[in-house]
Amino acid sequence: MGADGFAPRSLPVKQLGQLIEQLCRSNDKNPSIEDFVVDSFDNSNAIPTPSSLPGFLAPLRQTLRLSALSQIDIAMAAIETERRRGRSDLLTEAILAGRYRELKAARWLMNRLLATPGLSHSGPSGVASDAVERIREVRRYPEGSEQSRSFRLQRSRSHGGGRQDALSLGGDGPLAVTSAEHIALRQGNLASMVFERVFRKLQGNLANTSDVPIEIDILRDEKKRELFFLILRKIEDALDSLSRAGVPPGQLQEKTPLVLQDIWTAVMTDFFGRYYTLQVDNLEQPVVPTLLEEVDIVQASILGKIPQVPSLFGHLMFRESLVVDDGIYIASTPEAMNRSQTLLENLLIQLANAVIQPLLNQFGDVELLKKSLYQRRLMTSRDIARFRNDLSWRYRWDQFVNEPKAIFESQYRLFGFTERGIQTRFIYAPRREELDQLSGLQRTVTLAVEARDAISPRFRSLVALVGSGVVYVLTDVIGRGIGLIGRGILRGVGSAWNDPRYRGERKE
Repeated sequence: MGADGFAPRSLPVKQLGQLIEQLCRSNDKNPSIEDFVVDSFDNSNAIPTPSSLPGFLAPLRQTLRLSALSQIDIAMAAIETERRRGRSDLLTEAILAGRYRELKAARWLMNRLLATPGLSHSGPSGVASDAVERIREVRRYPEGSEQSRSFRLQRSRSHGGGRQDALSLGGDGPLAVTSAEHIALRQGNLASMVFERVFRKLQGNLANTSDVPIEIDILRDEKKRELFFLILRKIEDALDSLSRAGVPPGQLQEKTPLVLQDIWTAVMTDFFGRYYTLQVDNLEQPVVPTLLEEVDIVQASILGKIPQVPSLFGHLMFRESLVVDDGIYIASTPEAMNRSQTLLENLLIQLANAVIQPLLNQFGDVELLKKSLYQRRLMTSRDIARFRNDLSWRYRWDQFVNEPKAIFESQYRLFGFTERGIQTRFIYAPRREELDQLSGLQRTVTLAVEARDAISPRFRSLVALVGSGVVYVLTDVIGRGIGLIGRGILRGVGSAWNDPRYRGERKE
C-alpha cells in the first residue's frame, strides 16, 4: 500500500494514468480539475493484452472530449452565476434556461460522439479511463466521512457559492440520479448523496418567495448562505456522532429532541462566536449565553414542531425505508430519496429560523448587528418592529388556524429550496393522534372546517337551484309577459296607422 492509500500497480497502467492526469491538468480552464481522484484499483497485476488496449486515436478523442466538456462547463457555470443573482426579468430567465438546456444537450452529444469505449473496460487497462470519467465525481464521495465532508463544505464555502463544478451543473432535479450518485449508492454512502443534493440547492436563490414570513428573511443573502452551510455541516457531525455512539434505530425517536438542541447550540456558538459581546445600555453583554437562555421558547415554537426528523435520521443513518404518500419505499428508490431531501431542506430552514429567533428577541435593534447581518430594507427600527409583528401574527395564526387545519387534513407544511427561492409545500402524513389531542379553539377550527365541508356542497346546490329558478322566472315568465305587452303595443300602433278615419285627417 502506497503513501497515498492506493496499492502499487503495473508500469503500463501507471503510465496511462499519469498521461491522462497530465492531459486533464493541461487544460487550466477546467473548473473541477482539483476534484480529480483516481478510483480504487483492482488487486490484479495482470498485464493488459493488445486486444484490450485502446486504439491510437483514443487519447486524441479523449483530449478533445475533455476540452469540449471544459468549455461547456464554464459556459454553464456562467449561466448559473447569472441566474443566482436574481435580478433578471422573466424573459431573460427564459433565455438563460434555454441556453442552459442547449449546453446540456451539447455536453451529452460530446460524451457520445467523442466516447472512448476502449478505455472503459473493467480490467487494469480501464482504470485510468474510469478515473477520467469520474474527475468531477469521486472527490465528492470519498471513503472517509466526517473529515472529508467537512472539508468539502468548507472548500465550497470558501468559494463563496459563486462556482459549481460539473456534478452540480448536471442535475435535472430532485429525482435525477447522476453517475456520481450511482457511485455513492454502490459505496453505500446514501447520506452523502442526499446532503450533496441539498448542498447544490444552497448555491441558488435563497430568497423567501412564499407568502409565509420566516425569521431568516431579515438576513443578507451571503449571511443566509453561510448559516445554511454551517447548519448542514453540524447535521452531518451530529449523524456521525450518533453512528459512533452506536445508537440503535429504535432510540432515534427519543434522542431526536436532544440532537436538535445540540445542533442548535453548536450553530449558535459558531455563527455568533463563543466570546462575542455587544454593548447594550452601556453594558458589555455576551451574545451566545444570552441567546441560549431562550432554549425553552425555541424548543416549543420551532424545534419541537419540525416533522418526521426521526424518519429522516433513520433513512440517512440506517438506510431505513420511508413512507411516501400511499406507499413504503426502500431507501435507494427515487421516491424515498426525494422525500429525504425534502425533509432535510425543511430541517435546515427551520434550524436557521431557530437561530435567528432569539436574536430578534434579545438584540433585534442593535446597530452593530444590523449593519453586519440585516438587509438594507430592514434596518430601521420601524421596519424591524413591523417584521417582528408579522412573525408574531404568523405564529398565532399557525397555532390556532393553520396547524389544526393541517392536522385535520393529515398533512405537513414544509419549507424547501426551489429555483425561485424558498417555497412551501405540503406532504401527506397521518396525524390522527394529534387530532384527538386538540381542544379549545383548535378543536373549534376543525369542527368549523368539518361543518363547512358538510354544508358547503348542499348550500352550493341550493344557490344553484335558486339561481336557476330566478333565471326561469325572469326569462320565461316576466320576459314573455313583457314580450306580449310589447307585441300588443305594436299591433295597436299598426291598426291606428291603417284606420281610414285617421287617413282623412292626415290628408287634410
